[in-house]
Amino acid sequence: MWLRSRRVQKFSGTFLETIGLRTWSRLQFSALHARKEPEIVKLIWQLHKDRRSLLTAFEAFLVYSVARTQAEKEGAFAEVGVYKGASAKLICEVKGDKPLHLFDTFEGLPRATEPDGHIHRLGQYKGSLESVQEYLKEYNNVHYHKGLFPDSTKSVEDTIYAFVHFDVDLYESTKACLEYFYPRMIAGSVMMSHDYDWGAGVRKAFDEFFADKPEGIIEQPTTQCMVVKL
Repeated sequence: MWLRSRRVQKFSGTFLETIGLRTWSRLQFSALHARKEPEIVKLIWQLHKDRRSLLTAFEAFLVYSVARTQAEKEGAFAEVGVYKGASAKLICEVKGDKPLHLFDTFEGLPRATEPDGHIHRLGQYKGSLESVQEYLKEYNNVHYHKGLFPDSTKSVEDTIYAFVHFDVDLYESTKACLEYFYPRMIAGSVMMSHDYDWGAGVRKAFDEFFADKPEGIIEQPTTQCMVVKL
């Protein structure tokens, strides 16, 4: 198992992280340009130009691609951990008229706990609700839920889901997402997470939760993982 070192983790949320992601993504864009649909590559490139994304180019493509496969299925889409709205925009591009529920504190990360190594800072990765609403204003049926998850779900507790994307960085937040969404996922639906190979807390939450479940965790060549609900 590979996880980033504390030396690398200390740059989380700094300009060095942004520079590293952009540099790595430029190499990945070369591969995407050669093999993928030009309009998709253009969309992902625009996210990086807008400086709204902390996903690499490959990670952004995977969010777009997996969400697209779920667009015709019954159930809503959701994202927990919206930040500046980059991955939400990718999802909006493929969801059609399907509802998309966006959950975020819009005040940055809550406090990290021992499984996270106390690397992330309280309030890190803060995004503005108003800024995200403006960024996504051209898309219909997008619903915003501000607050600490899952307290922010009270208005949609009976909703079922076809695709959910987690980008919450922390053990307790990931655990809360899995506990909430797992029983609300339809058969064949997908739960996808950023940072499975990037943060010890995220991996721990997934590994513990699915230890007694029939589904397997599908690790990606990026930092991501996904689970297909049986």
